[in-house]
Amino acid sequence: SNSVDSPAFVATFSALPYIFHAMKVYSETAIIQEHACGTLAAMALRRPANARAIIDGDGARLILTAMKRHEANVSVQRQGALAVRNIVSRLLMGVHDSGNNSNLTVATDSTAFGSEVTSIRESFLEWGAEDVLRNIAGRNQGSVDEAYAALRDLGCPVSLVKFDAQDLQPQGSSRFKSNVSMGAARTMMFGEQHNSNFRPVFEASEGLEDGVDDAMVTFGA
Repeated sequence: SNSVDSPAFVATFSALPYIFHAMKVYSETAIIQEHACGTLAAMALRRPANARAIIDGDGARLILTAMKRHEANVSVQRQGALAVRNIVSRLLMGVHDSGNNSNLTVATDSTAFGSEVTSIRESFLEWGAEDVLRNIAGRNQGSVDEAYAALRDLGCPVSLVKFDAQDLQPQGSSRFKSNVSMGAARTMMFGEQHNSNFRPVFEASEGLEDGVDDAMVTFGA
């Protein structure tokens, strides 16, 4: 259940301030940003109420700030993009379900639905989500799928291009671009084939405890 009385809802509100505080205080510590983004992604998974609480608590800005500050860290990019995707998709799903159960007129319901969808997406787009996902996370092979999924749910024009072997440069790799096709390459839609590297939930990295201890010593916590 996603009611305000459910354990998951209460746990979210009790944990979020600590997660946000850690993201602010240890903004330069990649492993903390990675695990914070991953935790937010897991909280939002299948729970629109949790996703709403994250946005209301300034989570969108903190996630994108982490991704900007740790451009070269693929783990931060992957978990950040996954957090964006889970938060946006769950909120959109909640809006869609509410619209289907609404007793409003079709015209009024359509207007309200469109306004809410725009508001959800703008929560991330106003902080530069499209640029971050397209030009930072999307350039890392380890986070390209998550970035693609996030851009898609944000309503940004994007397609995933699959290069044939002869089209690849020495250090080339699959990339997604906005409405672009490359020669005879076939556009591969997200989810078309199983990608063993894509996970909808957070997975802990090795060395978490050591990383947290080092950060606490460094910052005098």
